[in-house]
Amino acid sequence: MQKDLISRLKKELYNLISIPSHRDCDRINRYIKDRLSFISFKDQPVGKRNLYNIYSISPEKPVLINTHVDTVPPISMKDPFSPVEKNGRIYGRGACDTKGLIASLIIALEDFKKNNPESDIPVSIAFTVDEEENTALGSERLVEVLDGITSAVVLEPTYGKVCTKQMGSYEFRLKVKTPSAHGSEFEKFKNPSKEAFKIIDTIEKELKRPVNIIKFTSGWDYYAVPENAQLLCEFKVFENELISDIEAKLLGLINRPGYEVELKVEDFEEFLSFRKGSLYDLICRSYEKAVGEKPKEGVMPSWTDTSNFHKAGLECVIFGFCSLQDCHTDRENISLEELHLMYQVLYNFFSILNQP
Repeated sequence: MQKDLISRLKKELYNLISIPSHRDCDRINRYIKDRLSFISFKDQPVGKRNLYNIYSISPEKPVLINTHVDTVPPISMKDPFSPVEKNGRIYGRGACDTKGLIASLIIALEDFKKNNPESDIPVSIAFTVDEEENTALGSERLVEVLDGITSAVVLEPTYGKVCTKQMGSYEFRLKVKTPSAHGSEFEKFKNPSKEAFKIIDTIEKELKRPVNIIKFTSGWDYYAVPENAQLLCEFKVFENELISDIEAKLLGLINRPGYEVELKVEDFEEFLSFRKGSLYDLICRSYEKAVGEKPKEGVMPSWTDTSNFHKAGLECVIFGFCSLQDCHTDRENISLEELHLMYQVLYNFFSILNQP
């Protein structure tokens, strides 16, 4: 790995991580526009607080490179905006999701322009906001200005796999209400927490998949049997499954005599398969030139902005190095090698598109 290039990638990522973007994305948007001053960006308000996308889109550049600039909050990460390097890995909020990928993109664009001063950047580019929220207004609004765009590479942590499919998900709230009682007589009454977990266990067995409990609340500080339990849960939706079929099964599983059960859908997305065409071939060629072998194809386990682009009729690919499972945790990181590989793939991608 070239020391100078690695140093530039590292510095770029440090700068990006040091700008908090879990509430307000204005600072990071202004930073990106300043770093990529050779590209003319437009602002696009998304209708939520002061959030806005920045984009440079032209029908003459039908391939779009997109990623989101917002991150989740610090949660349990200490000093999330003070990046540190340990054993060749850079830690900090957004290091992987997706500021490491943005750092590689910025340096790749910068070097492409430097090495090809007479050439225009061969892709349209958009940085979106609100991806980490259920509303996802950034990509929803961006679709409105994608006239002439035929395909999109969405940068997300995929372990370096080229993803042409996206896992579906079903998110719901479960509320169980039972009669309360004095705490010393608990054995005579049903505990709503226990009953809620029984329902989750039944759902897992009948749907043949695990359920992720995102949030759980029940009880109080007083000596009494709780009267309700509330859970926010989700499970994955697989290929060829219909949400309507799943919901019909769920309704049959929550009927419980003796107490009230309420299941309310929070959000859902069916499994998506993206059409494969010239974009897929281009990203695979770019990867093979950088890594020396063909990429593995994968399924993106999480919802991404790609969903809105796919529904708008674009050919889509989700791609990026680093570990998705460590994102949103205090372990979030990206290695220097992954930064370098991401840079190489993107630079190769621009170079191939620039060929006559």
